Amino acid sequence: MIILISVFIFIAVYFILPLVLPLFVKGVPKSKMPLVIAAVLYFISWFLPSPLIEGQNTFFITHLVGGGIFTGFVWLYIKNFYNLKISPLAEIILLYLLVSALGVTNELFEFVFTKLGIFSVNPFDTWWDLLANTLGAVIFWIGYRAYLIFKKNPVA
Repeated sequence: MIILISVFIFIAVYFILPLVLPLFVKGVPKSKMPLVIAAVLYFISWFLPSPLIEGQNTFFITHLVGGGIFTGFVWLYIKNFYNLKISPLAEIILLYLLVSALGVTNELFEFVFTKLGIFSVNPFDTWWDLLANTLGAVIFWIGYRAYLIFKKNPVA
């Protein structure tokens, strides 16, 4: 099931997103590499160990990497596609909106699939999942901003 979901996410991110974005605004991505990185991170995230929280198994690291950091790379692709020149504050706000939308959508899918009996997910970790998604996006953004600063002022 994990492999199937990962393949679906890869197809959606790598092939469908570039087809959908031009419907809204004309643009040309500098590179599809952020989408490749996002898809690889999503796949890898399923196999990373997550901590027990309040004595229960969680998918905290899965959501941190495969939710938050994944979303950061998708956001970077979209930012580059539209050639957005925005302030760091606007960047973090747009990234937060995207990670929140995707995180809530994911949790709704988990709820529906559990209710339909397709698989069972303990609703205990929903808040932790949303926190992990947001934390992952913040980690991505800090790393991205540090990269831009380092790129402008490399250490000799």
